[in-house]
Amino acid sequence: MAAYKKIKSLFLALSLLAVPAAAGDLPNGGGRVVIIGGGGNDDVVTARLVELAGGKNARIVIIPQASGDPAGAAKDQAEQFLRLGAGSVDWVLFPKGGADKPEILEKFRKANLVYMTGGDQVTLFSFVGGTKLLEEMRRIHREGGIVAGTSAGAAIMSRVMLTGDDRLAGKDEESFSAIRSSAVVTAEGFGFVPENIVMDQHFLARKRQNRLISVLLEHPGLNAGIGIDENTALIMSPDGSCEAAGISLVSVFEKAKGEKVSEDGRGHLAARGITLHLLKAGDKYTLPKP
Repeated sequence: MAAYKKIKSLFLALSLLAVPAAAGDLPNGGGRVVIIGGGGNDDVVTARLVELAGGKNARIVIIPQASGDPAGAAKDQAEQFLRLGAGSVDWVLFPKGGADKPEILEKFRKANLVYMTGGDQVTLFSFVGGTKLLEEMRRIHREGGIVAGTSAGAAIMSRVMLTGDDRLAGKDEESFSAIRSSAVVTAEGFGFVPENIVMDQHFLARKRQNRLISVLLEHPGLNAGIGIDENTALIMSPDGSCEAAGISLVSVFEKAKGEKVSEDGRGHLAARGITLHLLKAGDKYTLPKP
């Protein structure tokens, strides 16, 4: 009888290992990306992030290098994570060129959530782009962990990254006052979202529709631009399914397939069939295929 029980227990254990992950967990062997639109880091969004990372089992590492005050930003964010029930929170502080020190990389070995604070996305890329630390982030994500970021940490999620600069705005002209070509300065981001998607943040609060639509129309490889408002997030699963969370809206602009983008003599961009989706908390959306 004892032998039978041992065999039965072994069979049940092997059976459980063979059961696929629940829908939305690890459908393609990867984890979620959570893109937050900036703002005051409302508890609603942060609590959801802690929940997704496992609550008391969450092992979080904060990357605050985008901030003008990295130590202060890391401390404030860590306090919020801990107050909302995260089990373990740490952060990394290093100068440019110091991302790959063993003591820095060691902090990511057991992390299941990497969080990038707000600030300047170009600065963040200069600290982390092309480093072993970035490869550690990719490993964590590939193995089912979460990569999350707010404001600058959201903008850097796409491969085509908005820098926030308008090269055509004159002294007396408001930035991004039109939908036009050659205006929005972009750079390379980390590419944690599909390459046909571009992200923007503080979206409705700062009226950033012009710059996002300009980038979407100007880059042939992009077919959707996603603008996330403050204290709002888009939770993106590896199978392309998404859910909005937080207190405002996520705006999604989709280009019509095969529709040509035209330009007038003043650089204004035009296109037909652009679709707008406005997502409130709990609304679902599936990313378009490239």
